[in-house]
Amino acid sequence: MEQVITNKAIITILGKAGELDNHTKAKYYFEWKKEVQKEYFNTFPLLIENFSKRYEIVPIYTKDAQNANIKVLKKENLEFNSFNSNCLIHDDKDFKNIFKIINETIASYEEVIVDVSHGFRHLPILMIVDLIIQNFQDTQKIKKILFAKEIQAFKEYEIIDLKEYLELANISFVLTTFEKNYTVASHIKSVKYSKLLKELNDFSNDLMALNIGNLLKTSKELIEELDKIDDISIKTQAETLKLVIQQLTDFKNKKRYLVYYQLSKNLFEKEYMLLSLALLYESIRMYIKSYIKNKYIDLVEDIELQLNYDLYKIGSFFKNLSWRNYSQFQNQNKTNLNIIESDYIKLANSYPKHLNQLYSDIDKKRNNLAHANSNGKFEDIKKSIKELIINYEKLAINRGI
Repeated sequence: MEQVITNKAIITILGKAGELDNHTKAKYYFEWKKEVQKEYFNTFPLLIENFSKRYEIVPIYTKDAQNANIKVLKKENLEFNSFNSNCLIHDDKDFKNIFKIINETIASYEEVIVDVSHGFRHLPILMIVDLIIQNFQDTQKIKKILFAKEIQAFKEYEIIDLKEYLELANISFVLTTFEKNYTVASHIKSVKYSKLLKELNDFSNDLMALNIGNLLKTSKELIEELDKIDDISIKTQAETLKLVIQQLTDFKNKKRYLVYYQLSKNLFEKEYMLLSLALLYESIRMYIKSYIKNKYIDLVEDIELQLNYDLYKIGSFFKNLSWRNYSQFQNQNKTNLNIIESDYIKLANSYPKHLNQLYSDIDKKRNNLAHANSNGKFEDIKKSIKELIINYEKLAINRGI
């Protein structure tokens, strides 16, 4: 049977407070409206009086709790005839069924406020656990989580909103998962941490698009937001992620090929195979350029200037030195690069020929993955890429320039 979604509800777990004749009323008030105070036997009549005009009141209850609250409402001179049989807990030890009742009840409404003030001890805990799970799926549905905080036992209670802690659970989840995979679940929303979520997404988008030029900017903005987190429950996670981001984007005084290599290795560890290969490919091209530049710095700098520091064009020019003679270069010189034959030969003779096979292997593997031509299991692909990284370390990184 298809579930019917209606508008708004107050979902409350009923307890048995106030049922006995010798039970007295206690003073209740909301944390956001402390000046309005009134006495009740428990929160159920409070919810009916304060919310029933705007929300459907939906109790989740055992038979004993239902009978107890019928007595309470009678003493309060209130009527309530909407006990939904689908919300009846037949066995309060049947956790699986309780979760089912809570899930289906919450799923039936577009917007809910949940009261966890009463109920047998484990029932509110089960509700909280379920709310955490639900909130990961839809952060906008749960508007408040009401709880009667004891100010004076049996005499005074302040109704507080625990939604902030649910939001903290979400942000904790976001920070932890971002450290692991550099992505943010798109459904996670937060008013208080909206800027943080934006900066996480911006950084993630730049990294996943290999927009390395903008990565320093977005990492700086992300770190600024992480520094603003002062809530003790997520501060340690924020500091841990900050350190990860700083290490990932530590480009200062590093040659381009080394930056690409380190990013490639990091993304390999996160199992982003294609991104890792793409960066390894760019790294070896930049290494070849740096290797030759170490011998002919003025000549290479002139070429970089002529190519307007376009890294793709620069990388292509120096890689092609391995196979293209001067006449072939002239015939295919689409960039109008001005270089005399003797200088071209100098550069070609300085090409690190020991990298030819490795470059070819990296390029072939990258093309196969990028065009969905790769066969075999993921672990086999991962193993082959790891071998390419290890070989690159042996033939280039560990040798330096």
